Formats: sequence, structure tokens, C-alpha cells
Amino acid sequence: MSGVGYQVYSKSGNEAIRVVVSSAKQALAKANELAESGNEILIKDLAGKVLDTATMAELGARE
Repeated sequence: MSGVGYQVYSKSGNEAIRVVVSSAKQALAKANELAESGNEILIKDLAGKVLDTATMAELGARE
């Protein structure tokens, strides 16, 4: 994976899932998929900065 990447976190109780993807579109898709289970979702860039869904949608539109 080169360039920008994103980490999508899903947390429910003591369980957590982290998925690393290479595009904002993939991050949004994975966040939507994980949110269907009702879990808390967090998206970060690879530098660790938390990104909101509006920012991710804007980044995805530019890809």
C-alpha cells in the first residue's frame, strides 16, 4: 500500500476490530459495513488523526 491509508476501528464491549485500507472510499464502505452491527466506529489516517465521516466523504469524492 503506498500513499494515503486509513484505519477503521469498530468497538463493541471488550472486542475491537481494526481494518487498514488504502482509500477513503474503502474506509467509508468498511465503516458502513461495521456500523450495521451497531458498534462504535472510528476512522483514522495512518498518522493517527481521527477523521469524521464528512471529511472522509469529501476525500472519497476526490479519489
